Amino acid sequence: MTLPLPSWVVSVLLEDDLLALNRAVGIVRRRNLAVASLSLGPGARAGVVRLTCVLACDDSAVQRMGNQLRKMVGVLEVMVTPESECITREHALIRVRAAAPRLAELLDTAALFQASVLEEGPQELVLEVTASPPILGSLLRALEPFGVLDLVRGGAVALPLPQLPDASGAPVASAVPRVATAIPA
Repeated sequence: MTLPLPSWVVSVLLEDDLLALNRAVGIVRRRNLAVASLSLGPGARAGVVRLTCVLACDDSAVQRMGNQLRKMVGVLEVMVTPESECITREHALIRVRAAAPRLAELLDTAALFQASVLEEGPQELVLEVTASPPILGSLLRALEPFGVLDLVRGGAVALPLPQLPDASGAPVASAVPRVATAIPA
């Protein structure tokens, strides 16, 4: 039996240029690694975009790819982090069959996973949810009995966990991610 490969998050800050994006995606594609997710969005500064890849591969392969990306023209920064040390979220829109006798049960399931109802029709609902990939998978399994009619998932976005100093003052990744709640303190 083979063990599953670890997941890595590769975040690349690029100049907002189609040629730089094409070269970066070309490097990922040529490496022939298992890409679990790929997303692109604006960066924190104007003129910068963030390409986020979640890859399932070994340490040496992802480090080689990171080094190759760092040498590329148009790349400003490359961060390679194990997915276990990141806060990762996905966004999804889900169209679900909403039969009147089971509508309350469907709404309870949506509320359990903090999904919002975007559109309500006579026979279906459109739900919106942002969650970690495992939670999103659990929601989809919970919605199967109702009938998932359509699904659109965005690629994962991820940030490294906050660095906490250890006794010597060196930064160490937080072992337990902090979770924000809507309950006032």
